[in-house]
Amino acid sequence: MDMPVLKYFGHAAFKFYSPKVSVIFDPGIVSNKALVPESEKTNIICVSHEHRDHLGNAAQLSAKQKAFLLGNEQTIKVALKEGAPEWLVRRIQSGETFERPNIKVTALELKHGPSTEPINTPNLCFIVEIDKVRVANLGDAMTKGLLEQYPIDVLLIGVDETEAFNSNQSLNAIADIKPQLAIPMHIRTEHEIDYFFTHAQTVAPKTNFRKMKPGDEIRVEWLAGTEFSIS
Repeated sequence: MDMPVLKYFGHAAFKFYSPKVSVIFDPGIVSNKALVPESEKTNIICVSHEHRDHLGNAAQLSAKQKAFLLGNEQTIKVALKEGAPEWLVRRIQSGETFERPNIKVTALELKHGPSTEPINTPNLCFIVEIDKVRVANLGDAMTKGLLEQYPIDVLLIGVDETEAFNSNQSLNAIADIKPQLAIPMHIRTEHEIDYFFTHAQTVAPKTNFRKMKPGDEIRVEWLAGTEFSIS
């Protein structure tokens, strides 16, 4: 069986896929550039919230690929205005699950990080399971909420004190959640990420850490159900 693959596009945009199914997280637009091309094949798009650096071109990607688009009420409202096909959008609330053959998606509300907006933006974490591997993308979360109650293999976590966790908070969350692999994203400064990796193994010694660059791919799987493989 081919193992699942995680591909990074930059910022908070990832694709998690196997030969049978695929999902894209937060295909944002950053510096006026779409991180994920509309030609990128996918079955499902999960968008944590409606900010442009996360929602990006999700509506166009959904229409082009005929992919389901999952998000909270605010996100779906914007996506529909931008041309997302109504028959493909799915409003999903915290604790709800969306399932299709070979994939399971669970949404969990996690508080958005510091914001200049007067009202805090609702933010969803998405936990996606493909071939028994569970990947969680936290979006712009600044709290882990009830995430410790969910078994997480790969944690995609923001390191940006202006929008999500700062370096210390991120590492403490990882130590509590205990994923097999943690990948920082939404990185604001080199100073923050240098501090993160300098202290990572001290704070969370049982977790593997990877820094990914746009275009990088890693393969992840459980071997015989007991050993987690990263390659």
